Formats: sequence, C-alpha cells, structure tokens
Amino acid sequence: MMIHKNNASGFTLVELVMVIVLLGIVSAIALPRFFERSSFGEHALFNDTLNAVRYSQKLAVASGCSTQISISSNGYAVLRENTCDSNSFSLTLPARHPVTGEAGFTGSQDNVLLTATNPTTTFNALGTADADNTISVGSRQISIVADTGFSYDSTP
Repeated sequence: MMIHKNNASGFTLVELVMVIVLLGIVSAIALPRFFERSSFGEHALFNDTLNAVRYSQKLAVASGCSTQISISSNGYAVLRENTCDSNSFSLTLPARHPVTGEAGFTGSQDNVLLTATNPTTTFNALGTADADNTISVGSRQISIVADTGFSYDSTP
C-alpha cells in the first residue's frame, strides 16, 4: 500500500483574489487621503493657530503687558504693547517668535480659510481675554473663553 503525502504549500486562488480585492478597496479609499495636501495644510495651520493663541496668553501673563492675536483670511499675527503703560494702550509691536526669537510671530497656509467671530482677541496680564471668540481653521474650530483665557479644540 502506497501512501501519498501532499506537501504542496502556497496560497489558493481564492486567497489571492481576496487579497487583490482588499488592496483595490484600500487603494481606492485610503490612499487619496494620504496624498491630499489640503488636509495636511489645514491640520498644520490649526495646530499653529492654537499654539499662537496659547502663546499670546502666556506672553501676556509672563510680561505683564497686554497681547493680542489678530485673525484675518491671510493668517494670524501676535502683537504686544509698545510699552506697559496703562495711560497708552497700543498693540502694534510684533511679538517675537518663541523659537527663533525673530520679530513677527505670524502664520498662514495657502488654500486654508481662517475666520473668527472677533477679528482680534486681547489678553491682559492676568491671562483673561477681552471676549469669547471662535476661530475657524478650515473645518476645525478653536474656542477661547474670555473669563479664563482658556483655548481649546471645539471642533464638533
């Protein structure tokens, strides 16, 4: 009596077809998201803007002088008082960038819409804001609470 062993190894035709189908679905749905620059730009500007708002508040507390973040469709800019004199309130001096030290802490991104309910938010030496504000960066939102100056991601 002869016993035959089948030691064939490999994939079946059904397994190979299923892998090809799954790769086709993944490439049709997921890959376009990885190569879409606008979502990366929106995410980057959102994080930059949120950090700039928080920096503006921290700078006001640390320096004892009021600071302001100005929002326009062109981007954001952080400004501070020329002098910390309560008699003259002028927020025209560009804040220094926290990393490079260069004057002019600003940010923008091509093809990403930046809007706000109030075009400016001013923080005082206690860190509180002059008014509540909602900043929209593309489809995401940043909220600023006036009483505390707290800023957070409020994307629905």
